Amino acid sequence: MKKIALLVFSTLLASIVVSCTKDETTSKDAGLTGVNVAVGEKNGKFDKLFVLNEGNFQKNNSTLDFFRFSDGNYISDAFGQINPTIVQGLGDTGNDLALQDGKLWLVMNGSGVVHVVDAKDETYLSSVTVPDPRYIAFDGSHAYVSSYAGAVYGGEETKGKVYRINLDTYKVDGEVEVGCQPEGLAVTGGKLYVANSGGYNDVHESTVSVVGLASFKVEKSIQVASNLHFMAADGNGGVWVSSYGESTWSQDASGQWVQSMSEPLALYRITGGKAEVVKDVHVSCMTLCANGFIYAIGNADELTGGFANTLYKVSTKDGSVVSAALSGTDAAKVANPYGILANPDNGDIYIADSGAGYTDPGKLWCLTKDLTLKWSATTGMLPAHMVLY
Repeated sequence: MKKIALLVFSTLLASIVVSCTKDETTSKDAGLTGVNVAVGEKNGKFDKLFVLNEGNFQKNNSTLDFFRFSDGNYISDAFGQINPTIVQGLGDTGNDLALQDGKLWLVMNGSGVVHVVDAKDETYLSSVTVPDPRYIAFDGSHAYVSSYAGAVYGGEETKGKVYRINLDTYKVDGEVEVGCQPEGLAVTGGKLYVANSGGYNDVHESTVSVVGLASFKVEKSIQVASNLHFMAADGNGGVWVSSYGESTWSQDASGQWVQSMSEPLALYRITGGKAEVVKDVHVSCMTLCANGFIYAIGNADELTGGFANTLYKVSTKDGSVVSAALSGTDAAKVANPYGILANPDNGDIYIADSGAGYTDPGKLWCLTKDLTLKWSATTGMLPAHMVLY
């Protein structure tokens, strides 16, 4: 579920995860035809682009789609078609999607469950109960899921948790308390970094909790900025985290109450236990690409500036930034960017578009690296989270 008051939209932070080995036998989903939206790309590195549609809160209409690169077909509700006996489908409010060892992990916030699905053919494998789950990360034999842990908007301040799941048994075998309303996670150097948002509190959280994986205890907190959300580790010891900023209310000259941004949306890099802002990058949704760049969409002030209007490409090696306005390109057709992913194989950029009203099926836009439209497809409700397989 998004922070609609800030008109923000997710990605996840969705990180690109590449399956190392694939079974070459015919998949059960080979017979799913869907809608042809593009010319097939048979020589590419990836077989599919998966899209998790969040669905509307408490409507139980989250779905899993995929684009098949070999024939250019877009298949809607692949999970539902492959698993017709699971009458409740995926459930409510899909909040994150990740790929690990050939398995898709789908974090269903509204249903309080994490599903495990075979990436080859979308066959259901298992489910793990986690209260109010948000995002997922992996290290070794475990998955780590951030959780609001029963917090209620407008209620008393409640600390969140991270739940540890054994990848072999699909059982929770540990938990640790972190800050309020934790969001994105990242693993590096034997530590788990957790972005605390405090999104249900009058005053947002501004810290990252650092958990030792061996002890599974919080070792320290790092001061960053208000309302933290997406997070990614760059493989070089750095951790990147986005902030949705802070808004305040004040009276104008006529006595009317006006909401304004007191802290802009921003991106930070954490190294050596300290956070440093990446200048002039304002993140509403972002992804870490396997080619060493973070791709993000946003603007400084979404309260007055409307939906995100700038694409940022940030080098994780030196922090250099290349930005491009979406206006004047084919990306200007995107009504409301809700998630982003970059293809390290060919440079294509995928933008999930929820639409302006959050009430109709969304769109997935595939653009070249110079933001020229390659193809588009109609998705389920509120497309947001993507992985390549």
